[in-house]
Amino acid sequence: MKIHILNILTLLALASCNSNTLENYVIEGQLQGIDTGMIKLISYNEEDRSSEAVDSAEIVKGRFKLTGKVKVPEMMGIQIEPGNWNFRIFVENRHLKINADTADATHFDYTAYGRGKHAQIKNYTESGSPNFDAWSAFQDHPGQQQFELALKQLNEKIKAVGDDVDAQYAIRAEMDSVRSRQQAWQKKQLDAYIAAHPDAVAGVFIFNELFRFSHDMPYNVLDSTLNMFSGEAKASKYYQRLDKSRAKLKAVQPGETAPDFTLLQPDSTKLKLSSTRGNYVMLDFWASWCHPCRQAIPHWKSIYQKYHDRGFDILSVSNDNNWENWIKAMDIEKMPWKQVIDEFPKKGMPARVISDYMINTIPHYVLLDKEGKILASTADEEVIVHKLAELFGN
Repeated sequence: MKIHILNILTLLALASCNSNTLENYVIEGQLQGIDTGMIKLISYNEEDRSSEAVDSAEIVKGRFKLTGKVKVPEMMGIQIEPGNWNFRIFVENRHLKINADTADATHFDYTAYGRGKHAQIKNYTESGSPNFDAWSAFQDHPGQQQFELALKQLNEKIKAVGDDVDAQYAIRAEMDSVRSRQQAWQKKQLDAYIAAHPDAVAGVFIFNELFRFSHDMPYNVLDSTLNMFSGEAKASKYYQRLDKSRAKLKAVQPGETAPDFTLLQPDSTKLKLSSTRGNYVMLDFWASWCHPCRQAIPHWKSIYQKYHDRGFDILSVSNDNNWENWIKAMDIEKMPWKQVIDEFPKKGMPARVISDYMINTIPHYVLLDKEGKILASTADEEVIVHKLAELFGN
């Protein structure tokens, strides 16, 4: 695929040239398909997945006006009632104009999960925001769209195979490969944009999105990219979140002492990670519902049998939030090593320990030395196998 980098850089550079800055934001909008109702401006907090309405206005004959002030430009949600219509805009202290049409909106029904219904408006524009222009240019670039089309086609293939789990995961592996290439493309475009506009919030917002959906972004890439930002970008909530992630990711790099934790075992007694020191220990992050996790168990049984008497142990950390499913899976798999289950302190948020270890996908393996220092953290079984061969010999 040939991507013309200059095209996107030109669009992004032009998007950053507007200097129509005000003391406050003024958002004027025209809606097609919605004549009356209430419109809300929603600020999102990724750290706890909460949201807050920071402004609201009445819709009269399809028109609305919002006024207020933000410290730093921010991507916010527009929510319209009745109907729970939604779309996103960049809010900054400028005169912003919105045009939105409910035609071709995507409708979702989550009533079975207690979350109601909502509709995502796809046909809308925002003018007056350089950050929105930059984000839109990035999203709409033909290179980006080619990857999205490939992912859509693979998603249709998954639907076509029905309940064949092995076939589903084979297609998901293809999707992972496409996403990996897409993220590499995104990073290349983004690096050039950030270098030209280090203070633009659009850059750090896009990078935050990229980091959230990257399964294995190395610490040095996160660190070096964050060091490029300045001004409003560095003052933004997106930079602050990434800076916290940088600190957490640094703490789980090879050579660092693994973060200690205490979790419950199947008999409800507590087990502390540091109590396992004295052996080489592999933390196996898994779950009963994870097909590849369970497929890997026979392999780890053979590795455990091979090295256990020579000072190797495994501690499985389940990502189940249902004890019954966890116990049932352990009864079936009959793993001979110790088991603990992760905690979910807040509903709808990832588990505590897996988050501390900055793990986004399972299965994932963390190998510790006898003093509890990290030797390797990886989703690749072979990395652990080779490391064990180095430690114990074949």
